[in-house]
Amino acid sequence: MSTPLYDALVTKIRTWVNRDSNVITDALIADFLDYSADLCYRKLRIPPLEYTHTYETITALSGLGETELTVPPDLSEFIQLRKTDADGNSYVFDERTSLLAMQDHDHDKQSESFARRGSTLVFYPAAKVGDIYEMHYYRRLPDMDAVYEVNETNRLAALNTISTSGATGAVETPASSGNYYVGNEVPNWLRDENERILLWGAVAYAFDYVGEDERAAKFNAQQLQGIQELNQEEELRKVRGGLYRQTFSVTDQF
Repeated sequence: MSTPLYDALVTKIRTWVNRDSNVITDALIADFLDYSADLCYRKLRIPPLEYTHTYETITALSGLGETELTVPPDLSEFIQLRKTDADGNSYVFDERTSLLAMQDHDHDKQSESFARRGSTLVFYPAAKVGDIYEMHYYRRLPDMDAVYEVNETNRLAALNTISTSGATGAVETPASSGNYYVGNEVPNWLRDENERILLWGAVAYAFDYVGEDERAAKFNAQQLQGIQELNQEEELRKVRGGLYRQTFSVTDQF
């Protein structure tokens, strides 16, 4: 189905590179956008990419004694793992550099800690009834052309738009109602709020594809500079309004 913001971005990339669809196809542009977004996710460390995933509360029938959590598939980098127990006490886990650090003979003397093993986190101590785990992390956003699934929940939430039978992506809902809907475009911060960084990267890949190395390097440098500026703005935001104080006490007489 049509995804207006994504389609407009595809058109803009083709215009900037001044090549038609016979040279730079939609499939190529989709790849260029994916590569550009991947660089952003690896280097940007700003609030719009932060997310907190809350795992189900541990019960006597589920999760008791477990020492592993599944890593969310959109994770880019950990920020912290936190646990709240049945009494409301909160604990932030220390990250260990390897599984070996989780398995040494003094492990039972350690405080809350975890290490990554593939798509899981191995943590200590084991889960108890009432424990709630929260993982705060930097994430990858949905695909640039992602749309909401057509179903009753999304239709009632105005995330689907009425359409016609035979239209691309159209689904009948409710079943046998004769009403067809398509999914609305899923918001994406990179595409919707900071298009320039995503665009510069995609254009750089497009110029590289057509053999214009100098222009490719120019746009690649612009993307990296834009990423650096956003990260610097976040660093300034963190310290803005803070107070730094040093106190000196002199007791010796000269």
